[in-house]
Amino acid sequence: MKVTQTIAAGSTDGMQCIREASQSGLALCFPGVGSAFSRKHDPTSLVIAKNGVTLLVDVGTNIPRVLSSRGIHVCDFDYYHITHSHADHIGGLEELLLFSHYVLNKTPRLILAEPYKDILWERTLRGGCEHRENGTFQFEDLADFIFPSQIAKSPREIYEVEIEGIGLTIFRTVHIPTEGDNSGSKFWSTGLLIDGRVLFTADTRFDPLLFEQLPMGNVDTLFHDCQLYEPGVVHATYDQLKTLDAGLRSKMHLTHYGDTYEKFDPPTDGFVGFAQPWAIYQ
Repeated sequence: MKVTQTIAAGSTDGMQCIREASQSGLALCFPGVGSAFSRKHDPTSLVIAKNGVTLLVDVGTNIPRVLSSRGIHVCDFDYYHITHSHADHIGGLEELLLFSHYVLNKTPRLILAEPYKDILWERTLRGGCEHRENGTFQFEDLADFIFPSQIAKSPREIYEVEIEGIGLTIFRTVHIPTEGDNSGSKFWSTGLLIDGRVLFTADTRFDPLLFEQLPMGNVDTLFHDCQLYEPGVVHATYDQLKTLDAGLRSKMHLTHYGDTYEKFDPPTDGFVGFAQPWAIYQ
């Protein structure tokens, strides 16, 4: 995938730009490309679009504000998907749910693997979303759910779903240190394979087995989590990713990176480069 345009700051038609770009095929755009601790970039979030249909992946604490800087409201998307329950990925989800309910009188459509639904509600959202003027909310009162089908349990859990022509393969990732490959970890974290061609790891430790356990034959673009300092406790580090096969690195854009990125030269090290905020990839 290549950058075809960049949505400028202050734009009022960001969503229109993304939808129009997607009319000719799959289009991706990152409102944020930074780590949770970045101050130069906003936390990583991804817009997937195809044939005018839009899906927002992760709604971090700052993402509603980030979207509004390009004239997009957090409630404007057709679908939503959450990869895991860290604040830089779910901190804006309460706003999405409550604004949709009380102001727009609609329910967002969430694509979630069924085992994650109760985890997300009980351990994160319930405290701020449960109470209402008369009684309490259940998660089902605030969102409509699309549950992908599970196609594998081992060596890692994998789920599949197709949404209006967008094929999504949702796979468990090794994010929080745990035994084995995280397939049975109590901490839920996932990445996405989009249309069988684009791999987005979301947050993951260095995990070379990932490329052996997923169907990589048609993958031509990778967006990979990258931490710019050692050690890599919960994220893959730049130096670790440099040890990957040159063929993988030649397709790899780096995401979720910190503020010292100007000290690095990814193309010299065999990568495509750092993913750019608000660039439209087609």
